[in-house]
Amino acid sequence: MGITYVFASVVSILGLLVAPHILKKLGGYKFLLLVTALDALSIFCFVFFNVPWIITTAFIAGFTLNILIAFSLDELLKIFSPKASTGKTRGTYIALVNVAWIFSQILSVWGGRDGASSLRNVYLLAFCIMTGFFLFSLFAFKNVTDPDYDRLKSFGFVKKFFSDRNLFRAYTMNFLLQFFYAIMIIYTPIYLYTHIGFSWREIGIIFAFMLLPFSFLPSLEGMYADRFGERKMLMLGFFVAGAATLSLFFIKNTEVWVWALALFCTRIGAATIEVMSDSYFFKHIKPENEEWIGVFRSGPPLSYIIAPLVALVIFTFVPSFNYIFLVLGAMMLKGIYLASTIKANDI
Repeated sequence: MGITYVFASVVSILGLLVAPHILKKLGGYKFLLLVTALDALSIFCFVFFNVPWIITTAFIAGFTLNILIAFSLDELLKIFSPKASTGKTRGTYIALVNVAWIFSQILSVWGGRDGASSLRNVYLLAFCIMTGFFLFSLFAFKNVTDPDYDRLKSFGFVKKFFSDRNLFRAYTMNFLLQFFYAIMIIYTPIYLYTHIGFSWREIGIIFAFMLLPFSFLPSLEGMYADRFGERKMLMLGFFVAGAATLSLFFIKNTEVWVWALALFCTRIGAATIEVMSDSYFFKHIKPENEEWIGVFRSGPPLSYIIAPLVALVIFTFVPSFNYIFLVLGAMMLKGIYLASTIKANDI
């Protein structure tokens, strides 16, 4: 599975590099319909096939297509949202996305409680939802007018992206957040189950509570970003996420509420960083800069390649598993400096 995730991440990055060229030829509406239909097809494979190579191929395709759907929605959202309300728009969008994550997790636990046959029902439900999204997009976005997209010369836009100090800063902060997510998603369940001794049911309760900040903070903080800018909130977000992650190193308590509260605090910081880094980035691009959205969204798949390698190095030199939180917390505190480099004229 680790190799599959790495390979899927590499394919996703390549897909994001190619996507602007395809989007420019097809237009945003047709591109969204294409990737949504293909994603529904990849989910369909999980319902009716159990051949390993088919399932693996479908997983890699679905992993990539989900990222391309997010890329397409980012572009459409940029077309619809004026710069003055970017923070509010992005915050509301992020809040809705994360509410969906919470409900989908609950549905997957409920639907998959009886084994493989029930898991097929989960995938069938996912296929129906994706088909419904395809039909919604078919009618809701048919009259969208594409902007005059930039003329792309091969992949030179990547170099141009990183030569812009604001875009580079936004990418760096967002990548640090995605790295945090990757480490937390991969290693926290292992630590709680193997080293602390929680059951998977208890871990599910902890994670459900942990995700709550994503349901209400983004929209509120997005409005703050529109009025006052992102700098101070980014610094605060990195401080909270870093300090809360460092605290995990010292917690030996096996009470569910203690870990739920500690991880809840890490996600308060993460939710703040997510909406502020998104708002900061999208305020510095135009609707025709769809190629830069692709570069920006390469952060999540890239983090799933780098994070396990960094973790391997950490585990080679540290005496116990919980040191991963000490290192990760220190890395998140580094983000305070990155956010502090934002100038008044950068906002």
